[in-house]
Amino acid sequence: MAAERSEGAEVVAAVQHVFRDGLLHGRSAFAPELAVWTARTVADLRVRFVDHPDESSDTFLVKLRRQLDAAPDETITLAAELLFVNMAPLVPEQIGVPKKRQIIGEVLSWAERPVAVPADLESGLEGFIHGGQGFLNYRWAQFQILILLVQRLADLPPEDRAAVLHDPWRFRAECFTVQEAEGHKKGRAQIHVLLHLLFPDTFQPIASVPHKQAILAAFADEVPERTGDDDRDLLALDTALREQTGEQVDFYQEPWVGRWRHGAVEHGQRGWLVRGYNVDGRNFIPAWLEQGYCSVSWLEMPEIPAGTGKSRIQRLVAEAMPDATVQARGQAVYQLHAFLSVMQPSDLVVTVTPDEVHVGTVQGPPWYDTSDGPYNARRRPVQWATLGRPLPRGELPEAVQAQLTRPPTVYDISSVTAELAERAGLEDAVAEPLLEADVTKSLELAPVTAELAAQLLMPQDWLRETADQLQEQRQLVFHGPPGTGKTYLARALARHLAGPDRVELVQFHLSYTYEDFFEGFRPVKGDNGSVVFEVQPGPLKLLAERAKKDPANPYVLVIDEINRANLAKVFGELYFLLEYREEPVTTQYSPHDPFHLPGNLFVIGTMNTADRSIALVDAAMRRRFAFRRLSPGEPPVKGLLGRWLRDRGLPEAPALLLDALNARLGDADRAIGPSYLMKTSTARPEGLDLVWRTQILPLLEDQLYGTGIDVEEEYGLAALQAALEER
Repeated sequence: MAAERSEGAEVVAAVQHVFRDGLLHGRSAFAPELAVWTARTVADLRVRFVDHPDESSDTFLVKLRRQLDAAPDETITLAAELLFVNMAPLVPEQIGVPKKRQIIGEVLSWAERPVAVPADLESGLEGFIHGGQGFLNYRWAQFQILILLVQRLADLPPEDRAAVLHDPWRFRAECFTVQEAEGHKKGRAQIHVLLHLLFPDTFQPIASVPHKQAILAAFADEVPERTGDDDRDLLALDTALREQTGEQVDFYQEPWVGRWRHGAVEHGQRGWLVRGYNVDGRNFIPAWLEQGYCSVSWLEMPEIPAGTGKSRIQRLVAEAMPDATVQARGQAVYQLHAFLSVMQPSDLVVTVTPDEVHVGTVQGPPWYDTSDGPYNARRRPVQWATLGRPLPRGELPEAVQAQLTRPPTVYDISSVTAELAERAGLEDAVAEPLLEADVTKSLELAPVTAELAAQLLMPQDWLRETADQLQEQRQLVFHGPPGTGKTYLARALARHLAGPDRVELVQFHLSYTYEDFFEGFRPVKGDNGSVVFEVQPGPLKLLAERAKKDPANPYVLVIDEINRANLAKVFGELYFLLEYREEPVTTQYSPHDPFHLPGNLFVIGTMNTADRSIALVDAAMRRRFAFRRLSPGEPPVKGLLGRWLRDRGLPEAPALLLDALNARLGDADRAIGPSYLMKTSTARPEGLDLVWRTQILPLLEDQLYGTGIDVEEEYGLAALQAALEER
């Protein structure tokens, strides 16, 4: 038996208390007066979540709330405790402690009685295991496998249940039985993490089966008599290395990680669509399925050896297609290079007809064969899993359907390949990179909390509705007159929903261009002090690249004063991407490298409706954005200044004066927002007078220029105070 591990000890203790003690005694760790770990309660949770899955595209929490509607407090509390078990071990880089608290607190808030995570379990949320992004992508699968496991254990006689919960190998056997009965791999990482949490002296803190196998392969000399059981062999390896070094072994830290991870995965598995139907009027798919290959054409091109670099292919394309446009040559280079050099054995390949989808695995390098003519001479060997049983195209999820309609002959569809592979029975062929890249699941924004509503002094329901709109539309604009807090709200909401490190802000103005926003030529220092121009990415492309590398987390771009720029020129072909996420387009400055906007990148804009010199957003942009109005006379801005003053114990006179001013103006677009007066100095007469004279009146003079209105006489502080005194 290995020595006790110190890493993550508080997390291990917390999960054991919630999970093991819950199953042994039936009581909730959050609310001990409740019996929640019972066969009856878990059966109710199973019926709601497993037996009646919510197939909508809403987020996990939105769907879970519907599934737990009118559920007993016991069922809701059990769901929250299972989410604690699920999220607690994950490192903060994957999901931070505040977000864990928010999610668990959101679920507990659905119960009639107040329930909270006890203070002594808070430290158990710190996390120490990196579960991989696939772990986050498939929370529903992790949650489902936990429900099924708890139900299986709760149904055992008490003596048998206690024996299983104290025997690592019997417990693992029960877990594997549930996993096999469930029928897919998306929840298996939860099993491996739970094994370590309950039996840290027996099982390694490793969520990935490929990682376990890579470690054993790299340290094969240390375990000469392998059993074929990865967990038993890892226990033997851990014991041997401890005896050699006298230290605890962490396979994700040096000196150990370098021995197995360096070069272990040179090629991250990808998924590809290769078109074989209606290629110059021909249908090659029957031959592909029968003979086990896929192919591409390009009759203009000579034979190109496997593994040829992109620069060499570019030269060959330029020679063979001299009259083609730059974009056409760029597309040819990208697709030929992808098929001949980027695509690798073990990658998955997909092809489609109008009604069917076929899925297979690449078996080897490409070759050139003209025996059937030049139209399908460039070939890749493929083992087709759907021979005789194609997937009905019309039954696929919308996110998958969208990826199958693009025109190129060859393109990367890694973002939906895991879903297709599962439907084709190729689950065991899917590696972690494809699970991580899967976008068929709903990305989860942080729930809107009562704390956020209190911070912003706005109704929680309105904020929740706004977050739901952003989740659905992915682009949203706050619009309204000056001083209504549009930018403040956009930044605060973005930081809450995505986390402060995943938010960027850019301000549009009249001279802002596509090159500033997305990419364009910029001067850089060249050799010998010269100046050269190179294509450099702008803020949108930079944030999009970050989001692509981290698909399990949301990213938000805040665009302040979005209608100040010429939007059609700034967005260009990006208009299309706002509506059709994950579909690549050829961009102006990088035609050889198609760009797509990842689904986890959200955009929040602000727009000042009082500036009459700025044209409103055009129809194309209006269709792609949801709009939320912030007006001093309507919720949530109505009464905001009064709430702010009362919260600080200040007199309400500034709020009364602002309401009187806006009533006199009688124009919602010219109304003055409360932000101008949300300063403690306005509680003093001299401070209020200063703000009124130097900020509010100059703004009104600009808006009312040429109307003949005496702004000071009509809207001055003295005039409004006198009117209030007459009431």
